[in-house]
Amino acid sequence: MHDEFRVQVQTQSPSAVVHALKGLEAGEDAPRLAVTHEGDHVFLYADSLDAAEHARAVAQQALQAGGVVGEVLMSRWHPLEDRWEDASLPLPATEPAREAEHARLEQLETEESLQTHEPEWEVYVTLPTHHDARELAERLRGEGIPTKQLWRHLLVGANDEDDAISLAGRIRAEAPAGSEIHPQGNGLEYWRALHPYAYLGGIAN
Repeated sequence: MHDEFRVQVQTQSPSAVVHALKGLEAGEDAPRLAVTHEGDHVFLYADSLDAAEHARAVAQQALQAGGVVGEVLMSRWHPLEDRWEDASLPLPATEPAREAEHARLEQLETEESLQTHEPEWEVYVTLPTHHDARELAERLRGEGIPTKQLWRHLLVGANDEDDAISLAGRIRAEAPAGSEIHPQGNGLEYWRALHPYAYLGGIAN
């Protein structure tokens, strides 16, 4: 499995840190690092733990060289949870552990959807005609499934990834030939335009 690590430098003088990073000489065998700057944060990215440890050391040197105060944190990308987590936390190493982690994430996404009334996932559907889109949208809304129509396109809300995949399978079976169906992470700006009490229960049925 390909690991991805990120070293985060939080400081009130990010430009000084970036300047210091450019001035540090790296040895021929030193890992190559990608550096980005956003607000009060400087990020260094690495593809292995060794490279990440090197990046953390370089970041600490940059703080000293720039004469600025800052905090250095290291995190690892969690592919199942789709977010950065503390690099000291181990990733699930066995299939049962990965399944348990996935189930936990699905539960968290569902709870978040129900609490905010904003689906964490959605199914993006493109129908052959506007009439097809309106007919499917009305049928889904009639079942209490939050659906937004944009001409021939539908955004259909789902509580979590598993619900979205299940709902996409159902829509593929019911939609006219030539339809395109893609489960994906949500676009919250669309759902916030819907009624604040949109009900998300029972989507996977």
